[in-house]
Amino acid sequence: MSESSAAQPIRIAQHGYALEVLAHLGGALAGLQFQGQEVLRRAAPEIDEPLKSSGFALMPFANRIAHGRFRIGARAVQLQPNAPDQAHPLHGQAWREPWTIEALEAEHLALVYDYTGGEWPWAYRARQVFTLSKSGLDVVLELQNHAAEPMPAGIGWHPYLRRTPAARLRAMVEGVWLADEQCLPTALARPGQIWDFRSAAPVPQTLVDHCYSGWNGRVELVLPEAQLCVRIEAQEPLRWLHVYSPPGEAFLCIEPVSHMPDALNRAEPPAVSGLRLLAPGETLRARVTLSCESCGT
Repeated sequence: MSESSAAQPIRIAQHGYALEVLAHLGGALAGLQFQGQEVLRRAAPEIDEPLKSSGFALMPFANRIAHGRFRIGARAVQLQPNAPDQAHPLHGQAWREPWTIEALEAEHLALVYDYTGGEWPWAYRARQVFTLSKSGLDVVLELQNHAAEPMPAGIGWHPYLRRTPAARLRAMVEGVWLADEQCLPTALARPGQIWDFRSAAPVPQTLVDHCYSGWNGRVELVLPEAQLCVRIEAQEPLRWLHVYSPPGEAFLCIEPVSHMPDALNRAEPPAVSGLRLLAPGETLRARVTLSCESCGT
């Protein structure tokens, strides 16, 4: 195992796909191409902030924890904000720390990050495995509890997908969490009440920053101007889908996650919130596959 300290992206390419990864910058992505076309938002060469990347892993939790405060049993935890202009801590620690190269081949890259403890009081190991095949980009996410007590746990993937003016999104879901002005969930509603993507709807020009529940694990994004179809398939436990689409930007985020935002502070049962507790030594694992094909408008 070797440490990655170089600021240059690690590149793997195979079967018409090319992926670039910034191990030193939170294990974030710098770009993904399919047959020469950009699939994700391209990161600038001088990037020094994961929020400006092409995507990153979410571990040991996804999205926001309200004010960084929560309680697990008798343990009270307080996390500090960890992103610019954000009042609530986001996405855990792994996306803001250097990762280590575990394995590197022409079509395969494995990275690991070991967290030894701090304001998040549980040690853990995070792992990302990227593989390119004829089926597309395969991403395996693993989170293993290295603490001596149960650890609350969540995982997810946060790609910044390319967006064109006529982009259409299709995802079969059962519900959507309405949110307040701080993007914290308030109530579960039917998808038809806000930004319903069950029938390949155009991506709104207004802000979307909502979590959808009851997702079947499949998404299709059609970019007519590029004659490109992008599909994402996610396995259990990634059954929540967070969609983030800021107005005026040439990207949108389609994030398969294992729980809703602020799950640690919700009163709903785990089947609704997605909250999980990992026993010491236990691993939470998920797989996401992103595939592309040329398609007509």
